[in-house]
Amino acid sequence: MVLSLLMVFAFAGCGGDSDSGDKTVIHFGSTVATTHPWYKAAEEFKKDVEEKSGGAIEVALDFGGVHGSDKEHVEAAASGTLDMQIDSTVGVDAVVTKLGFVNLPYLMTSFDEVDKNFYNGWMSESCTKLVEEQGITVLGWTDCDFRWMTNSKHPIKKVEDLKGMKMRVPEAPMYLKFFENLGTTPTSIAFNDLPSALQQKVVDGQDNGPILTYTAGLNQFQKYMTETNHAFAPALVGFNTAKLESLPEDQQKVIKECGAAYAEKVKELVRAEYEADGKAMAETSEIIEVTPELDKAMRAAAEKVWQDKEVTKNFDQDAVNKILEEAGLK
Repeated sequence: MVLSLLMVFAFAGCGGDSDSGDKTVIHFGSTVATTHPWYKAAEEFKKDVEEKSGGAIEVALDFGGVHGSDKEHVEAAASGTLDMQIDSTVGVDAVVTKLGFVNLPYLMTSFDEVDKNFYNGWMSESCTKLVEEQGITVLGWTDCDFRWMTNSKHPIKKVEDLKGMKMRVPEAPMYLKFFENLGTTPTSIAFNDLPSALQQKVVDGQDNGPILTYTAGLNQFQKYMTETNHAFAPALVGFNTAKLESLPEDQQKVIKECGAAYAEKVKELVRAEYEADGKAMAETSEIIEVTPELDKAMRAAAEKVWQDKEVTKNFDQDAVNKILEEAGLK
């Protein structure tokens, strides 16, 4: 009997981590739906991590906002109640307020500028330092899409076309101020309520990029789309530092390597879908290129925001001063 019991325990010990409780489970959260490029790339991340760890790590994809808002995801990653997250810096700066400078309108208006000034410039280094001070290890920085202006009233080709237009914007002082400077009447509405607000004409327009506009079906209510690229927010791929450092070194290595690869895959998918969704919307809506006149007016409105000390007071002041100096505004 004793021998039989010993054999049972021996087989139980060799039966795999899934039964023994030794397997590391990583919860990876985001607010976006499973149709978004972030999720599509996350499926590859899950597969890579589980294969490269030899089954020692299991990845649970908690997408679709199951952990709350973007802000709540970042707070959870900082506190350790969520292991890993991907969120735009519009959500991150609600927690790490000093990095809000990177979300300033008209700071970067093309992917070439993003590559040069953010990924390969000082901005990503500064943002990484600020995030990691909050207990989140940066596995990588990656893409959201650029913000466009859409509306149901008329084409926007000059700044006068914006006068009095009711625009839904994110709940951030910089964007409210920017659209006020353009002559619109900006208002903040929760994204979940935006489709009905557009359909019922509570607002005339909104300023999400082509990916989010198309995948959320907002283009159904917006006939005119101006390709402004007036704002870009990078996305943080972050992991709770305490949790990461508690893992065996080989598991840490797998997570870091696969996290970096995930960030690159997201860039590839976002940039491809940005083009594809823009073309898809052109089949039913009018896509308007930015005129030099409108571009000049929008840049001027943005630079007023950059110099507004009330807007930038909580941002990293060295970063703000550097932006102003590089733009010849200081």
